Amino acid sequence: MGGTIVCCVSDTPEGRGALELALGLSERLQLRLVLAHVADGVSTKADGHGGRPSELARERAAALLDRLADEYSVADSVETREAVGDEAALLARIAAEEAADVILVGARSRGRLRPSLDTSLADQLESETSVPIVIAPRRVRSTARTSATTRARR
Repeated sequence: MGGTIVCCVSDTPEGRGALELALGLSERLQLRLVLAHVADGVSTKADGHGGRPSELARERAAALLDRLADEYSVADSVETREAVGDEAALLARIAAEEAADVILVGARSRGRLRPSLDTSLADQLESETSVPIVIAPRRVRSTARTSATTRARR
């Protein structure tokens, strides 16, 4: 099978949940995985590096992608893309450039009383791209372990 997943990651439980799901899908389905992070590039004070806010944001985004790839031990098997600006528009552009078959994003749970998933990014992406969007739950890893344990007990 061939194909590409573009996964929007961040250093949040939602971003990590998306990363964990993308890693599992990529491995199981033998799909190419591109990790993407879009920074907003807005800076309220000078950083002391002498660079413009967008350059600093791009550097931080690249460092975040490298750190997450190292942390999950996938630095050699995934590609990374960083951008600065409008998240939905730039993710859609990255997905088009990478010929993505799916865009994977993280979502926050609405709580115990409203267990459905919530993501404004997915809503914004719908108007930017025709690539299917998958919303990952916050805790992919623990859910997978719980499901496997439950099946083993039956």
